[in-house]
Amino acid sequence: MKKIFIILIAFLCATQFSIAQTQPLPTLQSGWQRIYIKNVGSFDLPPTMEVQKGKYKEFVDEIKKIKGFDASQLVAQQKGLNEFGKEGFEKYARIMVETTLGSFGDYEKLNFNISEYTQTDINELNKMFKQETQNSFYGTGLKLIEWYPLKIEKVNGMSCIHISYKRQLQDKPFVLVHMYIFHNNDRMHTFTLSYRLSEATYWQTDYATILKSFRITNIK
Repeated sequence: MKKIFIILIAFLCATQFSIAQTQPLPTLQSGWQRIYIKNVGSFDLPPTMEVQKGKYKEFVDEIKKIKGFDASQLVAQQKGLNEFGKEGFEKYARIMVETTLGSFGDYEKLNFNISEYTQTDINELNKMFKQETQNSFYGTGLKLIEWYPLKIEKVNGMSCIHISYKRQLQDKPFVLVHMYIFHNNDRMHTFTLSYRLSEATYWQTDYATILKSFRITNIK
């Protein structure tokens, strides 16, 4: 009986621990769609965007293969691009969810203690991620225009590394990129939001809602 009681207490503690890591799902806004990502979680998508699929996804994946890039796990974009419609090329916005798999204990827990990271730690991470980003741009036509200081913060109850920067592809308009990197024990999830700076007033409000809606439910 005593053994069963100990196991029950351990289960309840573990359950409360898991629940405490993420906030409840927000109310789905009218016209929005909740996107569920297998083995990850979900986020909400406004009616101005669509999940990348069909011939446009095949086209993008083929370009990535030629350039040696891996296809992303899930990509959302401005509406109309899947059908190659004219309106689909008038704006630029992307939401990407990518998962990197490792082994048990390779990464921090989802709700790791952000206060344990000193400013020296943050400065080192900032330097490392900036260098990695610059290296990833080599040979792609992308340029790093401005790098913003790295942050370690909480997003919807989940600890994450937040990097952001301004980039440019050749002579095209500047794009603002926000990457939220979530550790999850044996895997790492990256939630990336980007749009043209010239279209900030069009996307900012919806992007704030998208970020607030993101949840990781497959907690390791």
